[in-house]
Amino acid sequence: MLSYRPVNLFEQFELKSFGKIVLLSVMIGIVAGLGAIGFTWLLHQASHWLLYTIAGYVPTVPAGEPSLLPPQMFTHGWLLVATTTLGGLITGILVYGLAPEAEGHGTDGAIRAFHRLKGAIRWRVPFVKAIASAITIGSGGSAGREGPIAQIGAGFGSWIGKLLRLTSRDRRIMVLAGMSGGVGSIFRAPLGGALFSTEVLYRDADLEHEALVPCVISSITAYAVFTALLGTHTIFDTPQHIFASAWELPFYVLLGIVCAVTGWFYTRTFHGIRDLFSKRLPIPRFLKPAIGGLLLGLLALWLPQTLGGGYGTIQQAINGELALRVLIFLIIGKVIATSLTIGSGGSGGVFAPSLFIGAMLGGAFGQLAHQIAPQIITDPSAFVLVGMASFFGGIASVPLTTVIMVTEMTGSYGLLVPLMLACVTSAFIARRWGIYEEQVVHLIDSPAHLGDFAVDVLEELKVGDIPYQEIQVKSFSEDTPLPHILKEVADVPLNSFPVVNKNGELVGIFSLNTVRSMLAGDVADNLVLAIDLATPDVITITPIETLHQAMRLFTLKNIDELPVVDPDNPKKVLGMLPRKLVIATYNKKIQELKASE
Repeated sequence: MLSYRPVNLFEQFELKSFGKIVLLSVMIGIVAGLGAIGFTWLLHQASHWLLYTIAGYVPTVPAGEPSLLPPQMFTHGWLLVATTTLGGLITGILVYGLAPEAEGHGTDGAIRAFHRLKGAIRWRVPFVKAIASAITIGSGGSAGREGPIAQIGAGFGSWIGKLLRLTSRDRRIMVLAGMSGGVGSIFRAPLGGALFSTEVLYRDADLEHEALVPCVISSITAYAVFTALLGTHTIFDTPQHIFASAWELPFYVLLGIVCAVTGWFYTRTFHGIRDLFSKRLPIPRFLKPAIGGLLLGLLALWLPQTLGGGYGTIQQAINGELALRVLIFLIIGKVIATSLTIGSGGSGGVFAPSLFIGAMLGGAFGQLAHQIAPQIITDPSAFVLVGMASFFGGIASVPLTTVIMVTEMTGSYGLLVPLMLACVTSAFIARRWGIYEEQVVHLIDSPAHLGDFAVDVLEELKVGDIPYQEIQVKSFSEDTPLPHILKEVADVPLNSFPVVNKNGELVGIFSLNTVRSMLAGDVADNLVLAIDLATPDVITITPIETLHQAMRLFTLKNIDELPVVDPDNPKKVLGMLPRKLVIATYNKKIQELKASE
């Protein structure tokens, strides 16, 4: 008679574990979405009170973020310089007085927390980062929202993980979920935000696959919270570009190369100015952002478009309103402005400045290409969008994320083919000079995955793959007396010795510790035989088993050597496998893998 056993859905589909992931991801998404709303409000307040009230300057804005005030140029340049300097001074006092981790562009701090700090971020960092970044950007600092909101969201994720006493593995995932929620909501790019935090961790083409589902859930939740109050419209208003001819593709490949080379100039300038401020300028740290703000203000007297994130100027480039000479000047000016703002210790992201540089670069390239081949390049403004994506995708090593984010931010999906081609080209060339220094090359290089790859490497290797046969093995017949054993074990580099019968079959094993304990007692040496020392419960391994199984036996039984026996005849000893040989093999394999990459 057939018996019916009810299926336990919780066991079959691990619903308890999945439910925990969903619940935590939704919680973090709600907090990240609210954090993005609060940060956006702070940005508007800081910009109103610093740039507009003091300096009388209202920058242009993108079509998706209309301002209540019309664009307005400053009338007194010294007030603008005073505003950028004041913003840097307040930022320096806040950051270096309360949370030095909040300096710089923020994304590196979140990446470092994942790789090296087990997902731990101090509770005060998100709050200091939000206020300091709002003041930096609101006073005209050339920085963006991506870095701050990434660190803010990551901080909330870490805080929730600590509050619920999650493991370091789960806390790391919550950090990434927080990053995704923040980025996906504030840029109204839920898919791009989810991919960003999983891709930005690594310099090469790796993703943090385990965190993808929590990041998607968190990003969608945060996006829903954010847009419920601030609307679902895209940031930029763009025409519906269409990729019409394969003859355009070589121009997009060339644009990807140009973006990668310009990215080299940008990262070298950025890190050079940062090192100048941090290592060679002998003044208190909290004053350095003020010096950066002062120099930025002087630059802005000539190029005011370099202030802030520059989204309004990007919109002008998309609309084709900027001349070629202006575009070229803005590329160089934005590189210097961003390096001065963030490199001096100011708080803000590099995503918006990178989009700005890429947009100006794409606009200039598109105009030149149109002049050279007007029959092929009929829509120069399409290169603005491709330049935005390929420039940041290259320097940040996030080509997939950037393609998705730019299409979500612009609502233009007709350029996917050139976007992918240019981004991959730029990322392939620029991967050696990335903007994020805390990135590691591969999963295997991350301390977060050290244990995972230990198992993977050991699972790939069999006992028979390593030279255990080269190790001298000393076995004893069961009737060998103790004095003879003492003479024989003196020069053998092992601690364990098999005992065999007259047919050469394994019947037991003893260790040097057993011999020492026997000598400590009052025994007649010649009456003690090898079989008396041996334990018949022998733990063995075969050449076809993995090194992972060997390490498991070493750990469970607390032993240092294992007899290797014939798979077809478990009584026949083929050699001895020491624990130290397995460890040495593992270390060698890891070094080979790193060298091959």
